Amino acid sequence: MAMERRATAALSVFAAVAGMLLHAAVAADAQNLVFGYYNQTCRAAESIVFDEVQKAWNADRSMPASLLRLHFHDCFVNGCDGSVLLEASDGQAEKNASPNLSLRGFEVVDRIKARLEATCRQTVSCADILAYAARDSVRVMTGGYEYAVPGGRPDGTVSRASMTGDLPPPRQRNVDLLAQYFARKGLSMDDMVVLSGAHTLGVAKCGTFAYRLTSDGDKCMSAAFRNDLRRQCNYKSDAVVALDAGSPYGFDTSYYGNVLANCTVLESDAALNSPKTLQLVTQLRDSKALFINRFATAMVRMGNLRGGNPGKVRDNCRRVRT
Repeated sequence: MAMERRATAALSVFAAVAGMLLHAAVAADAQNLVFGYYNQTCRAAESIVFDEVQKAWNADRSMPASLLRLHFHDCFVNGCDGSVLLEASDGQAEKNASPNLSLRGFEVVDRIKARLEATCRQTVSCADILAYAARDSVRVMTGGYEYAVPGGRPDGTVSRASMTGDLPPPRQRNVDLLAQYFARKGLSMDDMVVLSGAHTLGVAKCGTFAYRLTSDGDKCMSAAFRNDLRRQCNYKSDAVVALDAGSPYGFDTSYYGNVLANCTVLESDAALNSPKTLQLVTQLRDSKALFINRFATAMVRMGNLRGGNPGKVRDNCRRVRT
């Protein structure tokens, strides 16, 4: 117990220091994003988002992973502009693209937006809701770790399925090629390793990785783990398995242990067991405080990616205001 208290205290200090570092680092290059952006115009904005995320987590322990994924998929396509939430009359919006068909959490965003519109009409952007909800997903999963997220992202006006080619593919084992997707967004290979840690949460459909189970030739997957996946999937493409079998609902470092043990579901995760990323993967595996600090920094950096088609704050996150 004493050791746990010391670890908790150390993590709290780490969090406080991280918050100060984040504020100093991000304020200089956030490109008009501002901490406490809604302090004057909608003081309850961030608390409303957190309240709804907490309710969603209480109802469904897998929802934080989905909200994190929504923010990631939004930012990697034309910047963090909320365009992943839009719907198109021809059914060809971003959310209709193959990589996005398994996205969840839209109803949670709708509930947050409805409360914000009732409190501060046409003030809080859908893009900012996604950024705050992603941060609060980490907060509920860690029991209180909170990091500062700047606001002021304008909502986008364009959302097309054809624009999703910038999303990193799960079927990519070459770490250099995978890192290129992040480099095009101004993110480093280290950012890629840290952001991939979000896969300590969430699930994958067996059909996504079934090709890795058809033979014993995949040297990037341990034989015992492959056999376990075969048992769980049982030839059902719609069956789901945890991305982190060790702790599917814990925001911890077991994901990195899985990487080093060749026990990852997706090839893009297996790619991190590479000489170029091995040192950081090992460091993150061995320190939860380091992982959470680095994850917060990388999330804020990713959240600064700007959209190219800014519009008005939407009163409904599923449609463009006219």
